[in-house]
Amino acid sequence: MNIKNFIKKYTLAMVAVVTILSFSAFKVSGLDFQQKRMTVSIYFHGNPNNPAEVADENRWNTTPNGETCNNIPQKACMQLVEHTDLTVSNTLDPAKINLGSVSSGVGYVPTRIGGSSSTPFNPINRN
Repeated sequence: MNIKNFIKKYTLAMVAVVTILSFSAFKVSGLDFQQKRMTVSIYFHGNPNNPAEVADENRWNTTPNGETCNNIPQKACMQLVEHTDLTVSNTLDPAKINLGSVSSGVGYVPTRIGGSSSTPFNPINRN
């Protein structure tokens, strides 16, 4: 009878303890259901006066290109993407972000024309 009364009296506390231990087990085991986002810069390596090169995802990678990307939308320079938008060789994955190009009058800048990524399109061009 004492055990029955104890259980009735402390049921809520026992449920709370079990819940806390369950969530702690997921943290300790390293299971994190929300993928960490990591933004990376990718740089254009090609001729910004050639629309086919600007639209070629293989010409965009994590190696700096030595240009000053000053956000003046005249020529392709760099983009900010999530690390999951890259291939294993650190180039832009066309299945995730598919590029096109648009004339700026003095060169070409990238535009997004498709892909499965939910990353906002964020080019940082140059003059």
